[in-house]
Amino acid sequence: MLKYKGAVLKPITKVVNGERESCFYNDLDASYSASLKQLKQFVPQYFGKEVVPIGDKLVECLVLEDLTKGLKEPCIMDIKIGRRTWDPRANLDKIKKEDEKYKETKRDLGFCVPGFQVYKITNGKLKKYGKEYGKKLNKESIIEAFKVFLNGDIAWSRCLLVQLLVNLWRIQNWAKKQTAVRLYSSSILLIYDARRLKQNLEINGCLRQTKPKPPVLKRSASLYRPLSIAILHDKESVRTGFSGQLNADGPIFTNSKPSSPRIINCAPSITRKEVPTLKRMHSFHNNYDKDLQTIRDNYVYMLDDLVSEQKTELWATAKMIDFAHAYPAESNTIDYNYLDGIENLVKIFEGFLSECDNRN
Repeated sequence: MLKYKGAVLKPITKVVNGERESCFYNDLDASYSASLKQLKQFVPQYFGKEVVPIGDKLVECLVLEDLTKGLKEPCIMDIKIGRRTWDPRANLDKIKKEDEKYKETKRDLGFCVPGFQVYKITNGKLKKYGKEYGKKLNKESIIEAFKVFLNGDIAWSRCLLVQLLVNLWRIQNWAKKQTAVRLYSSSILLIYDARRLKQNLEINGCLRQTKPKPPVLKRSASLYRPLSIAILHDKESVRTGFSGQLNADGPIFTNSKPSSPRIINCAPSITRKEVPTLKRMHSFHNNYDKDLQTIRDNYVYMLDDLVSEQKTELWATAKMIDFAHAYPAESNTIDYNYLDGIENLVKIFEGFLSECDNRN
């Protein structure tokens, strides 16, 4: 992806695929289908095609909305949805190659992670994890990969989880009803701003703000005791809290205890409704809508509170991308290849939210 005039360019490497993806975006604008109209809110804005110079060549590109615009430290994860990632026109060789890629996570979860980048909130450094990393993941290690991406290995932020989950829930709800299209090798892009995440955690007391180290007190060779403790004429110490003793870490105080460096979980206050905790995981065969409807509604209220009360815009989202292999549905049935993947992805993030709740 290349930045271009406030948007991003997606080079068209194969003419047929590029034309199909361009037509898909155009059809969303012109469609009278309720499901396709709803789908439009989950995808980046499409601005058409343009030929631009890249290196020493002129390349035709799709011009798309820049979903990272305004983010200081954009963290991005590409999640390819579906056990089957080859389209109806794929030949046998293509099918074999696709089936061997990300085999374990596609088989067990119905999705895979080709890569992600994350800014670590402890030091602000950018780390990138590519395709080779993603190919080694399985259903256990992918949980840790998500935690690394979300900075959840440092501190959980319910604010971040709610923003992502509300978008995933909406995409999931669409996938459970739509019968208009079949999506192969399509992705969900998770995006958030690590700078805002760090600020949110610090404001809510979940991450200690970094402060410069205090200067180390050194004893003068001509003194038997440090001068920082004063002796009054009545022999009483000035009540500074300083014991007069030093150790390797600096002065020892008697009136206060050192705070623990342990990082705790973030639990911002909720004013509209009390959010219930998630006590169990839900399978696809359960009455999923009924069990989670109240919880979902309350988290939507919480998402509204994050905007209205803190007077700020949201800084995390989930969008559907990559439609070079989107085809009209041949039968009036649900796309279970896509639905199974998004269901399992939602369950994992609900598990993170449950973990966050239970720790508080």
